[in-house]
Amino acid sequence: MPLSHDHIRTAVETYLARHPHEREQLGALLDALERPTDIASRTTFTGHVTCGAIVLDPLGRVLHVLHLASGKVLAPGGHADPSDESLAGTALRELHEETGIPPQAVTPWPGYETVPDW
Repeated sequence: MPLSHDHIRTAVETYLARHPHEREQLGALLDALERPTDIASRTTFTGHVTCGAIVLDPLGRVLHVLHLASGKVLAPGGHADPSDESLAGTALRELHEETGIPPQAVTPWPGYETVPDW
């Protein structure tokens, strides 16, 4: 079942409950969630949701990958697939696809186990 607007909205609102000062910066996303366009689809060219994983090792180094299409060095991540059921699940799937790191090897940052939707 593809990611729904309600699922994405809940994740954003959960995040904003912790970081209310960022509501203005997320205004365009909140507005997009009010429209019928599928913002989890890569074919929505006005803008769409992607999911990424920020991975730190015990020394605090951040994992980056070379994005072959753009030539940029980015955090691992990408588009939701129709089978993805959560934003965190999408991020973990993309992390595994791009780096080989299995989801069970990843531990959420303490205090953020459910933000946005682990």
